[in-house]
Amino acid sequence: MMAEKDLASELTHLTATEMIKGLEQKLFSSVELVQAHVTRMETVNPKLNAVAYERYELALKEAETSDQERLSRSYCTDTPRLQGMPITVKEMYSVQGLPITGGVHKHRNRMAEEDAAVVSRVKAAGAIILAKTNMSTLTMAHETDNVLFGRTNHPLDPLRTPGGSSGGEAALISSFASPWGIGSDLGGSIRLPAHLCGLVGIRPTYDRISSAGEYPAYHHHLHMNSAGVLARNVEDVQLLYEVLSDHVIMNYDMEDTPIKWLSSSEKAPLDEELENGMLRLADILRDASVQIEEVDGNLLSGSTALWQNIILEDRGKETIDEIQEGPTFHLFSELLKSGRGKSVYHKWILRLLLGARLFPPSEQTIQSIPRQIEEMRSRFHDVIGNHGILIMPTYPTAAPFHGKITQYVYNNMGSRVLPYLVFVNVLGYPSMSVPIGRTKMGLPFGIQVVGGYRQEQRVFAVAKYIESVARYV
Repeated sequence: MMAEKDLASELTHLTATEMIKGLEQKLFSSVELVQAHVTRMETVNPKLNAVAYERYELALKEAETSDQERLSRSYCTDTPRLQGMPITVKEMYSVQGLPITGGVHKHRNRMAEEDAAVVSRVKAAGAIILAKTNMSTLTMAHETDNVLFGRTNHPLDPLRTPGGSSGGEAALISSFASPWGIGSDLGGSIRLPAHLCGLVGIRPTYDRISSAGEYPAYHHHLHMNSAGVLARNVEDVQLLYEVLSDHVIMNYDMEDTPIKWLSSSEKAPLDEELENGMLRLADILRDASVQIEEVDGNLLSGSTALWQNIILEDRGKETIDEIQEGPTFHLFSELLKSGRGKSVYHKWILRLLLGARLFPPSEQTIQSIPRQIEEMRSRFHDVIGNHGILIMPTYPTAAPFHGKITQYVYNNMGSRVLPYLVFVNVLGYPSMSVPIGRTKMGLPFGIQVVGGYRQEQRVFAVAKYIESVARYV
């Protein structure tokens, strides 16, 4: 067993795959591994504010049981795949015995009576839930803040955002307080925090992983939402993805996959350092004889408007139903109270409802949504073919200061920053953000690997290759 002083510094900096091997080889125990992460979480969370609810005491008891079970098994083949492994999950997923609030004041005392499907999956595989992590109210912002738990900060700079809505997950994982975690992605909520925090994050095809037991669950969001995974490398993401989806990723020959390349969109230009990083990666791929075909940024045209129209299709009615306390809800009164810090509703969710009130999609627009989705999918497949992959930016900048992203989105300027993210949500297809570099200030940034319907196999193959050469960017 490792010396106690090595736990936080060595155990927490292993990859999840290395942790599993270490447990199998009895180099350390699950108790030691869980305790190391608890210690690390208690150290970093005061600055991050990423933990919504912890279950450290229960987790340590479960780790003791896990160690006893491992010793009682005769062969490694009898051992569940994630036996004794710590994990964190986004607050929106039900964990039996913990609150499930969605960051909504009205639900602050609501307890989960059963586990969400993704939680059941990882528990059945032997994993141990350490904590539920912070998110934006009802997942409805690209940053992480709500009236119950407050604002989550970026690990490298407390003045900057880790993104959202899975920002709590990203902040903890990139701080080595969690090996990996489960998030959700309705408008980039996994890929954006991964990009901003230097992680790998996948949003799979919408029907790969069950969404049962998540809150909220808006029916009119259609195929745009997906449960997914964040971790520090592609291998770990793949392992957890396989457990959650029951889909085994086989080794795949990238030579059979046409690669398309979108450097930037004119309406959402990249910061110079990120653009240069993209260009260096393209040169590295070409030098390695990877055939790349350039794609025009017009491919993304209309994606932000279509995404917003789907979000606002019910004119905010379901959101009001979820947050409303008392018999009546007066939006403008609450906006005024929010400005004075007196409202039980977060300012961003009120701004969303204001947008729904001022810019509701017309009935004609709503009726045209299915047709527009199919047209966008057709346009995408015309570009990538049946088995191609699109490589493009994740977001135009590295981690911005708090409030910057929501300022764009809620001031009806989302088309300047969101098209790379929400284009994928409108399609409902798989996409993975992979880190490829850092700015001069040391802030990480990544790129996206996007595939067609249920083409996760090809997405993983290309992402692994990019990860292997990204150190040269």
